Amino acid sequence: MKNLFLTLFSVFTINAFCQAPLWTKDQLMPTKTLADLINANSKDKPIIFNVGPMEAIKGAVNVGVGTAVTTHDKIKQTLSMENKNKSIVVYCGCCSYANCPNIKPAYDALIKNGFKNTKVLELPEGIKPDWVAKDYPME
Repeated sequence: MKNLFLTLFSVFTINAFCQAPLWTKDQLMPTKTLADLINANSKDKPIIFNVGPMEAIKGAVNVGVGTAVTTHDKIKQTLSMENKNKSIVVYCGCCSYANCPNIKPAYDALIKNGFKNTKVLELPEGIKPDWVAKDYPME
């Protein structure tokens, strides 16, 4: 009985650990926040990088799939004259931001290059249900 309990406890612990969210709340930008910043047309709006194959959010720079080397080069080129404190948002939207293969490499490259004010757009399901369906600004 003790072995059964330990086995079940181990399985549940491993399962819970494997399903832990990839992104912390501090690393995410809510969709409404970004939509409000875009609609405000302020000078302080973030640079938005589309790092996937999905539709472009208004003002986003499409740099290609986040896992490609050329994507990192395009990001570097775009940010070459920017202050390291500039607000940056990355998104893909092909799937949930928790499972997307494109976001993490782009995010990690930005952080590695000193852009500490980088956020991942909070798209729990994808761009269509979490952005387009809410009628947020698109190109």
